[in-house]
Amino acid sequence: MPMTEEFYDEEEELVGFRFNPSEEELILDYLLPKLGFHQPNTIYLLEDRDNIYAKEPWRLNHTENDIFEPNEWFYFVKRTNRKVKGWKAIGELKDVVSKKTGEVIGKKRNLRFYVEGDESKTSGWTMREYSSIGNQNQRLCHLKGP
Repeated sequence: MPMTEEFYDEEEELVGFRFNPSEEELILDYLLPKLGFHQPNTIYLLEDRDNIYAKEPWRLNHTENDIFEPNEWFYFVKRTNRKVKGWKAIGELKDVVSKKTGEVIGKKRNLRFYVEGDESKTSGWTMREYSSIGNQNQRLCHLKGP
């Protein structure tokens, strides 16, 4: 089901509105409610995907939605081995810290997709994986294309 189907009336005008949450909001308002730790208080539901690592990112069947920037998607994904060679981590796993409390609320990992697994040929596709402290298997992925 598209993420806005339940709550968005196509006749309503959302002029200039884009989905642009902070890292803290992604974890507290989307990932933790998905895991059952909080009641959701957000309007938009993100899609579950199980095949995000199964194909090159440009071959995925992305849901087009005016709420996202062009060539940008957010998905919930179960952590699996990346089946397609080409996704490479950029840097180390980093903490996501709450600006309100100063506590670590999750982790993030930046990845870049390289053509044919060759680190000298970047495809322009990037992904940021977010996970909670208590559950490393469920991820919220922010995927961006060129």
